[in-house]
Amino acid sequence: MLNIFHRFKAWGVLIPALLLASCSSVSYLPVEISHVPKEALDPGIQSLTLINRVVDSRFEDYRGDSLQQTFYKKQFKADTLLYDIKAADTLVIALGNLLFESGRFDIVIPEERIIRDKSNSFFPTMLDWDLADTIVKNFDTDGVLSLDMFRTRIVTDYKKETLFDQSTSEFFAGYHAQMAVAYESLFRIYYPSQKQVLKNILIRDTLMWEDFDYEIRPLFNRFTPVKQAMAEAAIHAALRLSEQIAPVWQRVNRSYFDKGHAMLEQAGLAVKSGDWNTAIQIWTNLANSDVSKSVLSKAQYNLALGYEITGTIDEAIEWGIKSYNTQYRPITYNYLEILGLRKKQLEIK
Repeated sequence: MLNIFHRFKAWGVLIPALLLASCSSVSYLPVEISHVPKEALDPGIQSLTLINRVVDSRFEDYRGDSLQQTFYKKQFKADTLLYDIKAADTLVIALGNLLFESGRFDIVIPEERIIRDKSNSFFPTMLDWDLADTIVKNFDTDGVLSLDMFRTRIVTDYKKETLFDQSTSEFFAGYHAQMAVAYESLFRIYYPSQKQVLKNILIRDTLMWEDFDYEIRPLFNRFTPVKQAMAEAAIHAALRLSEQIAPVWQRVNRSYFDKGHAMLEQAGLAVKSGDWNTAIQIWTNLANSDVSKSVLSKAQYNLALGYEITGTIDEAIEWGIKSYNTQYRPITYNYLEILGLRKKQLEIK
């Protein structure tokens, strides 16, 4: 039976914080906005259990120093496939942390997350649906995200070079080392209640390391060890997958009006405390009051920001257009362009 190792709860949609206030009627706010991922899951999939199904008889838990000595004995000239248990497990743990931090999913990483595969098949087999159903029931999640394949090819090269110094007209020796880690990883997302594989995502890439020194020992003292390079490749794969299925957060600046009317100042205090619902209510009351066009357009502009922050992009655009029509300001025109781009991004699935 699987035991829970970690369980994360996701919170929040936008994470605003006050940057600064100026002596003008406009203040500025940094906010973190999300971009819809290319392989977005249905909103009904809120929680995932992560498992590791890649470990078979080819995998070893390599000792870093022993592995490094193996490459040194080959004069750091090698081209080999390595299946490292630690690297594969690092991938799963890193992926769980990244998906949690995205704010999109509740994540369970079981203690007994490694489900060994006895087949050693070239193409990874599917997870048994009965086992998938047991996993989601045990951990009360919607689906299973399984690492179904992970392998690394390590290519290293080392050579001594003879260089010429034109200033002294002398030749001297130098030492050059290279390492490439090419990885392939396959992730599947299983939805047991419908016996459906929601996603098959293959991620492959190559990471490179290169260095030079006039002496061999300093060169390899600082050169990235093979064991560490495989772990970094695993983390790279986790980052790539997270960017494909979870929102990517970007910090941007937003402006709002908090001067020129008592109610703008009052709402500004609510913004500073993160109380957007109160701020929106104050701006709505102000927009429905008998005020000048200047104040009205400011309230309408602020309402556009408020609805963007709270996740209602269509209402944000409506209020931005109202502000633009009430009184033209370059800041409003620019903000409407930003909102238009955000709407397009949110519509991409």
